[in-house]
Amino acid sequence: MGVADRQREIGNGMKLHQLRALAEVARAGSIQRAALNLNVSQPALSKSVRELERQLGVFLLDRGIKGATLTAYGAILSKRYDTIEKEMDKAREEVEWLRGASSGRLLIGMSPPVAGTNIASVMAAFRERQPGVELGLLELRPAQIFDAVRCGTLDFGIAHHYGSFDPAGLQCTPLRSYPTMLAMGGQKVDAFETVDRLWSLEWITGDLVDYEHGYINVLAQQLERSLPLRISRCTSISVYFDLAEQPQLISHWADTANPHLDRKLESGALTRLDPGIALPEMHIALVYRDEELLTPGGSLLAKMVRSSLS
Repeated sequence: MGVADRQREIGNGMKLHQLRALAEVARAGSIQRAALNLNVSQPALSKSVRELERQLGVFLLDRGIKGATLTAYGAILSKRYDTIEKEMDKAREEVEWLRGASSGRLLIGMSPPVAGTNIASVMAAFRERQPGVELGLLELRPAQIFDAVRCGTLDFGIAHHYGSFDPAGLQCTPLRSYPTMLAMGGQKVDAFETVDRLWSLEWITGDLVDYEHGYINVLAQQLERSLPLRISRCTSISVYFDLAEQPQLISHWADTANPHLDRKLESGALTRLDPGIALPEMHIALVYRDEELLTPGGSLLAKMVRSSLS
């Protein structure tokens, strides 16, 4: 075996071209289309996958008349190869960076409340310093950010949460915290409401039902109560603002300078409530897999975010 072959081996004799072939079959849906996409012959691609199956002693593909699909074993390998491929791209970027070519690509996920910070000015400053880096910013829900950072799709994320926070498989740097407030829609609202009364009404939140660090979840845990019976969930900030005006609908907000919210409170469309209890704080955090795995561009941007927001 030559040096190049040995360098391309990973794990128990697996080779990158075998994993690449398997992943492409999964993407293309058939061995024939995968071979065309990789510009190799169909027999050669089939041989690569079968060699890998023999090495592991399991079937990686379900082969049928309509095409080929991954078995559970194949899905594991394909997912891992996607991560390996992303890390190889980042390694190439790091080498280019060290050679003096400040280029590459960064993809950052942010949850909606992050827009209320001065994050835009941080990104603008980074673009000025590193114009050769292609910067992508995605607005996502926190759970989506965590999953995408874990699998390497995002370089890092900036997400909001309530209560204690320790996302599995990720490192977390606290950036900023804000007090929160409750409001009720409709005119002539009594600002002093009991918890029992609030719990009998409908609530609206931007957090998805499976997000354990969501506002209503954390508040319910804090009060040792089950969740309110009626909860509407809205991930659109603009629609959330409009829906919050509905009579006797309870909404929650970060208690910060917000001209849109201030206008609603001043006009009486929303009334700030005083339930006589401590409310959860909203925290903003930087999340990433491992700081050592960040590209130079990612590391620089993460430092700028920490410096500006913490």
